[in-house]
Amino acid sequence: MQRSIVAAHRILGIIVGVFIIIIGLTGSILVFDKEINPILHLQTHQVVPQGEQISLQEVAKIIHQQYPEAKLESVTIPHTVNEPFHALIKYPNKVKTDIYLNTYTGELLGIYPRDTPMMKIINRLHTHLLAGKFGGVIVGLCGLLLLILSVTGLMLWNGWKKFTVGFKIRWQAKWRILQYDIHKVAGVLSAVFLVLIAVSGSVMVFDKPIKSLAYLLTGQTKITPPISTLSTNHSQLTLDQFLQTAKASFPEGQPTILHTAKDENAAIRVRFHLPHEITPEGRSSVFINQYTGEVIRVENFFQSPKIEQLKAWMDVLHKGSYGGLVTMGLYIIIGIISSALSITGFTLWWGRKHKTKPSLGKPPRSFA
Repeated sequence: MQRSIVAAHRILGIIVGVFIIIIGLTGSILVFDKEINPILHLQTHQVVPQGEQISLQEVAKIIHQQYPEAKLESVTIPHTVNEPFHALIKYPNKVKTDIYLNTYTGELLGIYPRDTPMMKIINRLHTHLLAGKFGGVIVGLCGLLLLILSVTGLMLWNGWKKFTVGFKIRWQAKWRILQYDIHKVAGVLSAVFLVLIAVSGSVMVFDKPIKSLAYLLTGQTKITPPISTLSTNHSQLTLDQFLQTAKASFPEGQPTILHTAKDENAAIRVRFHLPHEITPEGRSSVFINQYTGEVIRVENFFQSPKIEQLKAWMDVLHKGSYGGLVTMGLYIIIGIISSALSITGFTLWWGRKHKTKPSLGKPPRSFA
């Protein structure tokens, strides 16, 4: 049994090693670029309260004046008196940019380009290996194989009987022994996170078939995007009016982001964080007709279909956003560790395969 597990762990590691290196490193870059860097950027622009805050409509006006060729996609609503407004704009070429404005004066505080050409390549590498839909399937399968690698690695860990042995690193030993020690310790310390990332990543890749099957089995109707019905009798409404309308639907919640309508048929969406929700920005939403200002749909995260809740959880678990900056920083390290495990596992296998005279005695049975 032990030999079979060793063989499976080794073979799977060799098969998916290169892919895990690519996916792990690009994932760490994406977590930093999309999740941590904007937060760090936001925190470097703390504002000093000075009178009344400007309105959301004034934010939209400033953005339009400064960037007339871009479309305002969303405005993040400050939670404290020291936070700036965070606006997301999108250019005709689909490049997005984060804009930070003083909450009281409307002064531009910072600009952060989000979708640079390099980051687009890195994103496609992470999600599709630059190979379209086929690459996406490969990424999903790699997630499942990483799950098996993590489980078999835990089964082979030599510290179950004595923890001190399992966590011991012989720093003064020969290079191959040192690699083995680092491999086993890094593997067991990161195993839980690797399992979470592997499972959530695979579920996200195969999201459509999983959701279709779930709705089919449960008999529930798939949620479709709400549509704004054009009305001949309507006046131009402001973003602040949309926000006030949305607040009435979730008086116990905190409005976090107002998403403008994507096109003439789309609705205005205001996201809310309800008590006990899993992310700071929340997963509950109020959809409002962009022409009449009437509420079209209210989505309470805790009342949504279980498959939709699962999707939200998978997204949060995969990005590490459930624990704030600390957890996301840890996920960056885990991405690097997953790549290091693939490299050390391969070098251990290569050294064992091409070794003519044993120098370590009988090699540990848990070598990758």
